[in-house]
Amino acid sequence: MTIRSLISAAASARSLQPARNLKSSELFAPAKTHLVALAAMLSAAKSPLVVVSSSGRAAEEMAAALSDLVAELEVINFPSWETLPHERLSPSPQVVGQRMQALHRLSELRQQKADHPVLLSLSVRAALQPVVGGLSDHPPLKIISGQSYLLPELTLKLIEIAYERVDLVTRRGEFSIRGGILDVFPTTAEHAVRLEFFGDELEEIREFQVADQRSLATKLEAIDVYPARELLITPHVAAKAREMASEFPQLTEMLEKISNAIPVTGMESLAPVLASGMGPVTDYLNPTSPVVLLDPERLSLRAKNLVETNQEFLHAAWDAAIEGSSAPIDLSGGGFYEFSDFIDLVAPRHALIKMTSLAAESSRDLGLREIPPLSQELAIDWVLDQIGAGQALVNWRLTGCWTKLVRDRL
Repeated sequence: MTIRSLISAAASARSLQPARNLKSSELFAPAKTHLVALAAMLSAAKSPLVVVSSSGRAAEEMAAALSDLVAELEVINFPSWETLPHERLSPSPQVVGQRMQALHRLSELRQQKADHPVLLSLSVRAALQPVVGGLSDHPPLKIISGQSYLLPELTLKLIEIAYERVDLVTRRGEFSIRGGILDVFPTTAEHAVRLEFFGDELEEIREFQVADQRSLATKLEAIDVYPARELLITPHVAAKAREMASEFPQLTEMLEKISNAIPVTGMESLAPVLASGMGPVTDYLNPTSPVVLLDPERLSLRAKNLVETNQEFLHAAWDAAIEGSSAPIDLSGGGFYEFSDFIDLVAPRHALIKMTSLAAESSRDLGLREIPPLSQELAIDWVLDQIGAGQALVNWRLTGCWTKLVRDRL
């Protein structure tokens, strides 16, 4: 018996029926057993299961563990910016690419359901940050080997999705042109790629190393190029920036560049006033997707700290910048949601499941228990006693001989 089949059997336990129901509820299970409860939910979910963790690292570890435990699981990671919403700094193209890829996949899943379990894993920081509306209207630029392209037109498309033209490509979000060769480093790719044209026909796509610019042996049939910024300079954004330039003298340089379709560092912080709208990431979800909050108490505390810190950055970064302006500028729409506000936004549209590690009268006990740190023989006896009492058990340190010993005794 493998760990995967063991967890699959545990996830189908009668005591986990409340988890498989996928209805709004508060469920109790010890922290180390949450993966079993999530596996049970994934086995019953018909839409992507959204799981909010306390940190980016916790979200990644949880997703990686579930990938090993749940057969055919598709994991969609939605990372948070490494900058705060009101900082006058831009998130890295790599993070933007991952987020845009995740939103695009969610949009696809709204159109056509998957025939396998799907997990959307994100941190509370990513969940609480408003997202620019309409990003699903900007699918990746798909480039296919053997097709014909006008190189000037391809160049314009890359500029439209915020790629920077340089002499030598070294970082994600950059591209260069030398004769009939187009080098581009997609935001979601491990390596930069070299597109070799013969006239208008794309003859070959190869990966290359940015360190020495040498092509690798790997040939690709096609590549997806995701945008390098979340705030794309559409005609609406450019017109809004042009309108605001005269109202905010201290921001004239930034706004004039944006109005001329030139990306500027920190322009994302102006998204609340430049974009057509902003909302929670759950706006991109299928309405039938359940949302699971892992340890809501911890999430609430983390959210409070995020909101307070971001508010400090709002004043530090923008109070001086708008001094002398003819009108105030309201950037609050881009700040982190309060945890209670996020719940109010999500609860009417999605099943909201709170998975707590602290037993309370209001929570439903799933009957999962951790095996205490006992010697092998005592632990096995303890397992048998608990099974006799009708408890489901999980301990993620039971591998190798431990698993064999327990299996043999059972």
